[in-house]
Amino acid sequence: MWKKFYSTLLMPRLDDEDTNERLEAIKSALPTPVFWLLGKTQSGKTSIIKALTGDSRAQIGNGMHACTRTALMYDFPDTQDCIMRFLDTRGLGEVDYRPDEDIEAFQEQAHVLIVVMKAMDHAQQAVMAAVRSIHKAKPGWPIIVAQTALHEGYPDPAFEHLTPYPFDAEGWTELIPKDLRRSLLEQRTLFKGIPVQFVALDFTLPEDGYQPLNYGLAALWHSLETALPQGISVVLHNMKAIRKELHDVYSKAAHPHIVAYALTSGAAGAIPIPFVDIPVVTLIQGKMFQTIASIYNYPLDRKNWAEITSSLGITLLGNIGRRELTKLIPVYGSAVSSVLTAATTYALGKTLTVYLENLRDGKVLSDELFRVVYSEQFELGRSMFKDYVRQIRRKVLK
Repeated sequence: MWKKFYSTLLMPRLDDEDTNERLEAIKSALPTPVFWLLGKTQSGKTSIIKALTGDSRAQIGNGMHACTRTALMYDFPDTQDCIMRFLDTRGLGEVDYRPDEDIEAFQEQAHVLIVVMKAMDHAQQAVMAAVRSIHKAKPGWPIIVAQTALHEGYPDPAFEHLTPYPFDAEGWTELIPKDLRRSLLEQRTLFKGIPVQFVALDFTLPEDGYQPLNYGLAALWHSLETALPQGISVVLHNMKAIRKELHDVYSKAAHPHIVAYALTSGAAGAIPIPFVDIPVVTLIQGKMFQTIASIYNYPLDRKNWAEITSSLGITLLGNIGRRELTKLIPVYGSAVSSVLTAATTYALGKTLTVYLENLRDGKVLSDELFRVVYSEQFELGRSMFKDYVRQIRRKVLK
């Protein structure tokens, strides 16, 4: 069995039709958060996606693809390993937009509607008509109103952002410039009768001269975490915090892929039959290794695989054994197994990035240090994915 296990991990059969069909079924069960961005052109929608994901505007532009006649979709970090999806309605305010087609297309996808308005722009008739139609059709959808480009309401170019951020505190209206205050409040009256959260933002470029560049980002994250189910918000919160701490460009690029593979393997681990999921989980982990290696431009061959797995193999086998034994415990065992699977995959991915980072820098770390890194990341992954995996299990086992 272990020979087959290692064969699957080191040389996953990516063309196996049955396995790939199962993988697609597992991915479809993942509760991927979907944010529908509704606003006029140049209102700041792309800047919001960039700030939430850390991707450049060029990457976002290249990653957009049409999903309806009037909407574009952006999968983060990509379509294969998607953990967040953004929907962007095109041409609002420039054409006679009717949201019926988009509502039908997105009604089972969107978790949050983000209405984006420039703070000093009051020509919002088309936007509000769409908001009212969507809210009438889906009254349960949380709505966040992002009021952007605050600096356009500053009294002069030398005026700086107010710190600390005042808009989530009592008496904020007394702290900001008069014209900006009047405009923000007038926009907010447009939503009378519609339950929404308001967040004031100013996402700028370095050459604009404002600091911080993503003013109000923490408030936006808080609004999203409040609007989303707990399991999803916990994963996104942890991903946001960890990505902020990653200074290496390769680590930042690899991190969302690792999260995606961990979630997928956790869904596969929800199958309550001992050893049935091992081929699928090891295929997922093998694909993750390939993805990470490609980000680091690291060639994968038998010698390199042997070197990597010699450092991680004992820990890996020990956790798989423990995970499969827990499945023998009725009901409880499968739930624990799913979390352990997700945590194991996450820890493997993070440990591999440490290995490749040090290899690139010409450093050689001991096997014991790799095991310490693995252990720390395993505990972090177990905490991060606990609530999320519960949601996956409910969908997979229906």
